[in-house]
Amino acid sequence: MNGHHTTTGLSRFLACCVVLFLAVLSPPAGAQQLPLRYYTNTEGLGDLAVTALAQETNGAIWIGTENGLYRHNGDSIRNPLGDEKLQVNNLALGGDGTLWVASDAGIYHYRDGKMSKVPMQDATWSPLQGQAVAPLAHGGLLVVGKEGKLWRVTGAGARLEPALPPTLGSSQSDTLDARSILVASDGAWWFGCGSGLCRWHDNRLERWGTADGVPQSEWLGLRQAKDGAIWARSDRYIVRRAPGAAQFANVTPDGLGHGANHIWLPMIEDGQGRLLTPGNAGVYRWQAGQWQYFGERNGLVEDGIRTMLSDANGDVWLGTTGHGLAHWRGYENWSSWTTREGLPSQVVWSIADDGAGRVWIGTQRGVVSTDADGRTMTSEAPSVTGQVGGILADGRGGLWLSTFGGELFHRRRGESWRAMTDTGQIRARRLLAVGDELWVVAGKSGLFTLPLDGSGPARRRDELDPLFDTSDRGVNTACHERNSDVVWVGTGSGLLRYDPARGFTRPQVNGLAQGDGVPYLACGAGRVWLRTGNGRELMRIDLRQSGILQAVPMRPGVLKGLRILSMLEDRRGWLWAGTDVGVVRWNGKDWRRFDESNGLVWNDCDQNALAEDARGDIWIGTSGGVSRIGSPEQLERTQRFVLELNEAKLGSVDLKPGRKIDVPAATYTLELRWEVPLFTNRLSQHVRYRLRGSEDGWTDLTGSELRYAGLGPGSYRLELFAVNDDLGRRSAPVALDFDIAPPWWRRPSVAAAALIAVALLVVAAHRFRVRRLVQHRNELEALVRERTRELAESHERMRELAFTDSLTGAMSRRAILDAAERALAQQRRHGGVVTLALLDLDHFKRVNDTYGHPAGDALLRGLVTRLRAQIRDGDCIGRYGGEEFLLVLPDLSLDGPNGVERVDSWRHAVAADPFDIGDATPLRVTCSIGIASACANETLESLIARVDAALYRAKAAGRNRVEVGLPRAPDDDPHRGDIVTRVS
Repeated sequence: MNGHHTTTGLSRFLACCVVLFLAVLSPPAGAQQLPLRYYTNTEGLGDLAVTALAQETNGAIWIGTENGLYRHNGDSIRNPLGDEKLQVNNLALGGDGTLWVASDAGIYHYRDGKMSKVPMQDATWSPLQGQAVAPLAHGGLLVVGKEGKLWRVTGAGARLEPALPPTLGSSQSDTLDARSILVASDGAWWFGCGSGLCRWHDNRLERWGTADGVPQSEWLGLRQAKDGAIWARSDRYIVRRAPGAAQFANVTPDGLGHGANHIWLPMIEDGQGRLLTPGNAGVYRWQAGQWQYFGERNGLVEDGIRTMLSDANGDVWLGTTGHGLAHWRGYENWSSWTTREGLPSQVVWSIADDGAGRVWIGTQRGVVSTDADGRTMTSEAPSVTGQVGGILADGRGGLWLSTFGGELFHRRRGESWRAMTDTGQIRARRLLAVGDELWVVAGKSGLFTLPLDGSGPARRRDELDPLFDTSDRGVNTACHERNSDVVWVGTGSGLLRYDPARGFTRPQVNGLAQGDGVPYLACGAGRVWLRTGNGRELMRIDLRQSGILQAVPMRPGVLKGLRILSMLEDRRGWLWAGTDVGVVRWNGKDWRRFDESNGLVWNDCDQNALAEDARGDIWIGTSGGVSRIGSPEQLERTQRFVLELNEAKLGSVDLKPGRKIDVPAATYTLELRWEVPLFTNRLSQHVRYRLRGSEDGWTDLTGSELRYAGLGPGSYRLELFAVNDDLGRRSAPVALDFDIAPPWWRRPSVAAAALIAVALLVVAAHRFRVRRLVQHRNELEALVRERTRELAESHERMRELAFTDSLTGAMSRRAILDAAERALAQQRRHGGVVTLALLDLDHFKRVNDTYGHPAGDALLRGLVTRLRAQIRDGDCIGRYGGEEFLLVLPDLSLDGPNGVERVDSWRHAVAADPFDIGDATPLRVTCSIGIASACANETLESLIARVDAALYRAKAAGRNRVEVGLPRAPDDDPHRGDIVTRVS
């Protein structure tokens, strides 16, 4: 293309220099880890050079690459054209839903599942690469040709014609040399023309050049902002024309460069009206009159960004040159920090705002403080020996810090830290400022207090002891009732209340079991939230009600199966609960869960690591870093949540919602496919459906396909809708109505005639039928009983053949593999341990060769009988092949006590006594065993491969032994592994 050249070694060197000085030349973004998810070949994206992005109104995203067009509906990425590959240079969605595709091969339009090419008179013509297409308001498309002229595609995509009228002189149109195109909100066409900018409006052509604030350059990117401003971008400049202004202003950031990208220079606008555009190895963002830069230190790849998209939910998508598609999750609200940004450890235990503009973060290996935006992290705390479990700003300029190792430190503003206790004296779990005292919640050690000014020693509050009614006298947590001096205390034996006038009391609370511990509390204005210790149930107490307090269980679907580890009620009256799978929020009306898909740095939240800063932002500590939710009110933005049918067929007949279909008599199969375009919280998403006329109850389905076979005559109505518990949303229902006509012999007229004939026959044969009725009934009942018994026996035999090895009585190969898959699925959902063992008889071939195959069969049967006597009720054993047996052992940890010894005991049991093999003398045999426990998210194939490798080592090492295969480190030689060996 004219004006471009191949990047030379010198230019690459200069680009690298620019990147090195970027942090100095341009104001940096906050030192935060961007919550990016990259989509690559693994997720179905066939080519990693992404050139264009577009979003449908339903939320699905189109992805153009150098070698294919793809569509991402949140569940999967697929090429709608099948095996057809297309080099995509740009994409544009028209107002009528038409997808326009610019390719080196021409212009295409995609609608209703069909791709068509726009006819061209010149077969060699192609559009320009880069921002070369723009949809028109009333249909059709503007296109920049590679020769630099403007073309228009008619609304129907029927033909390509010159866009500028013939009245424009040829000398003008031939010298435009268009390089990009934008259709503004007023209908004007803006485009880069030569080394300046042009606008075509009301049949008049205007040009902007150096005298108008537009430096000479090749303007490859154009954007109109929501405020009406026109932005233009080249590889060296960014200019902006404010609404109503005649001149452009140069707003180029220092160090701007195009990096590896010299054709695609996109600009997008986020939900807050901030402009984003790529730089050398990252993204610039215009905010409050200055540029911020996000680069490699924030998690972006450095191979260049070709295209960008701000989606309907406020997230940002980045198409890279060679790393696929990046989803900037939680773009509007979420920020995160890890050790890469300065945390001493990924594990965060405590967070506090000191009231002086800094937030303190306690971790597994020390504490840091940061400004409210997280731009800088400073290690100011004393040297500590344990995890920092508590941080408190006492409201008087003092700061307190405690560790799980028993250390307690105090610092007044402007002074040095002081150690307040000997190491190990008070193992604090939580700190609280109550009046003039510091409360130290110390778990089993009880509650300690000391003066807030640090003038006196800590003392244990022994007056709590008479209030305990169980052996558990631990003090777990405490919180201040908002706008009150009352403090609520959660203990191992229940809930206590403290006020300065009455001291500590045990209030009567209906619904709270006697002696039920309270490990977590959150206090608000007029209510207390608690999580019980025994039932692990969330409960709420309304303090404004008269009479005896009532603890009301809260059982939202979003909390099902989750374990609450921390709670906080913020100044809005919203409840936040950190769990083992993300953070849950209640805003007074709706429940919602947030996890990594929303922007949380890590799903596993840590105990008591929830805090609200002075601005009302929420900080969340996890075992993988710390996250901040800025402006939590913006999380209330309603996401589009719609179930869309991709296909609905009754046999070969298409079904449409809102239109009833009548089909002739036959037996039909109903088939449906649908999608719910959504890119967050998909784990809790499912579809609920029912087919009236066949069943009335609702059924839940997690997939995206449904099939009903063998539908006979009747009137049917299929109803389905999508449900997402994490979002607290359900889609509008979709209904399909259809009638299947009965066969001719079941029509009403035929049925009436048949009824009359039957009645006459009944009258004529009444006497005969009465005589034979009893006899016939008895014979029929006997026959039914016999047939029923035969069918039951046949069914049982078939079931045994399918799931039982006929020789040994153990589970068949198919059944034992299914059992292993179920155990792994259970582990992924609920955690725990799954161990597989593969057992092989040593020298079994010699037994067959020496004593015959009947003896070998008897030996295998005896082996299974002996193993069943050794394993637990929940363990499974199946014949894997020949003399190999696979055992599925849920909840057997090889790291725990007696884990390996238990498996080794089976080997001893096999070798201990001889086996009866028929006529021959009882035979002693030995066995070799390979075992391994499943890693997180490990596939069954991978786990079996490790078990088989361990068995192979047992054989190679002399047999009659147990080998345990442990996971390899990533850099290990593939033929090596850490093996624990047990030998008899």
